[in-house]
Amino acid sequence: MINIICSVKDRAADAFGRPLFVASKGIALRSFTDEVNRAAEDNQMYNHPDDFDLYELGTFDDSTGIIRMLPQPVVLAMAKSVKV
Repeated sequence: MINIICSVKDRAADAFGRPLFVASKGIALRSFTDEVNRAAEDNQMYNHPDDFDLYELGTFDDSTGIIRMLPQPVVLAMAKSVKV
């Protein structure tokens, strides 16, 4: 199965977080949206949505172990655009 490799970038820290491997872009977007809208005192994405963006980095084929990276990360969503 081909998995999408994604990462959340924290603009304030100017750093990408640990990559996530998901079955589809839709699942990545749903998880990101859910987290951005999860009200919690310690949830930085909820408290500072202007600082976070979800990026697609490439693909991982779990049947061959082959990772294919995109030439440049591609923005899938900005936290401020999915905040309800």
